[in-house]
Amino acid sequence: MNTLFPIEQVNKYVILSASRMTDMPKYYPEELIEEVEKRINKGIHIHTLVLWTKHPNSLLINPLHDYLIELKKRGIQLYIQLTITGLGGIPLGNAKNNKPLFLEPDAPRYENSLLLLPEIIDLVGKPERIRLRVDPIIRIIDANNNVISNLSYFPIIVENASKLGISNFSFSFLESETHKKVDKRFNDLGLKIYPPDEYERINTVKWINEIEKKYNVKVFACSVPGLTISKCIDGIFLENIHDNCFKTDHKQPFKRKLCGCTESIDLGGWPPKKCYTGCQYCYSKSSY
Repeated sequence: MNTLFPIEQVNKYVILSASRMTDMPKYYPEELIEEVEKRINKGIHIHTLVLWTKHPNSLLINPLHDYLIELKKRGIQLYIQLTITGLGGIPLGNAKNNKPLFLEPDAPRYENSLLLLPEIIDLVGKPERIRLRVDPIIRIIDANNNVISNLSYFPIIVENASKLGISNFSFSFLESETHKKVDKRFNDLGLKIYPPDEYERINTVKWINEIEKKYNVKVFACSVPGLTISKCIDGIFLENIHDNCFKTDHKQPFKRKLCGCTESIDLGGWPPKKCYTGCQYCYSKSSY
């Protein structure tokens, strides 16, 4: 392993993100390590490495685990964007030809992911360094005309995570007519996306607000039309929870409509690497 830069205060540190476009911790850990090392070898000062995954176990096994520990020793903060929707690995209704419908066929079950949260908190050092994404909240009509939703898992996930001190959550709604390839994929499966109307959205947000109060947490909407713009990557927040309070770039590039995230460098590359979790609602590049 190459020598990492020493801890020192400089004018600006960068935030690395791995990755919005694919689950790098699970499927591309070696490439993730290589991309971080490239920046370090160029003399880039890294503030936080943001890791996006539906597979928390991937953070606890090598080659990634020991590398993350080494980054921490050099003053690089770890921040986890962990997605738990309740849809992982379980059949929900039926697709065409009466085949069982798996919307996240190779994601872990939500109970298993929740069980690993204490180890993830230990890895990053404090629960504030985890944002738990119940994302997306789906409502679809299956091939047998049954309404399928994961909304009932929302309070279960929040309750269990909040007991461990996790207080930062986000959600979005699965929308229709947003990504043509997603609409086509669902149509091919004999499914219909059935997003909430305006009245239902208002009531759902009120319900979520009650969950916030009950468990003393914050739930943010991620790029949801009609709701307040939020920041999955928030430079000011990451500064405040960093042990050394190093400064970051607060610029908001607005690369995606309704996204308030501050500046970061995504390590996923282009075109996006294939993700093998196989989520049927994926708008990036998955294996189906």
